Amino acid sequence: MKVDFTKVKTMDIDGKPIEYEEGDGLFKFVANTLYRLTEDVDWVNIALEISKGKPVELTKKQIMEIRSLVTLKNGFFTFARKAIFDYLDKVEEADKKKEKK
Repeated sequence: MKVDFTKVKTMDIDGKPIEYEEGDGLFKFVANTLYRLTEDVDWVNIALEISKGKPVELTKKQIMEIRSLVTLKNGFFTFARKAIFDYLDKVEEADKKKEKK
């Protein structure tokens, strides 16, 4: 599945989008977390692509692994986890619809 973490949108308590500096954003935090926590060279390459703001091709298993790394313990507040999970849910749903065709 093609996943583009630059499309993950976070909202503040009032439902307004959180703005990030140019070239920065939640996708950088995801990339850095994967880069720091992985023992697998393939993940390092994926993290590098994510950090550049590029879409990456991920398997269902890899998406599950990302979900398991996006935790409060690893620095992800609940609003950020929710945004990531909501986006990944949409990606997986679109992939299921694609498979049915």
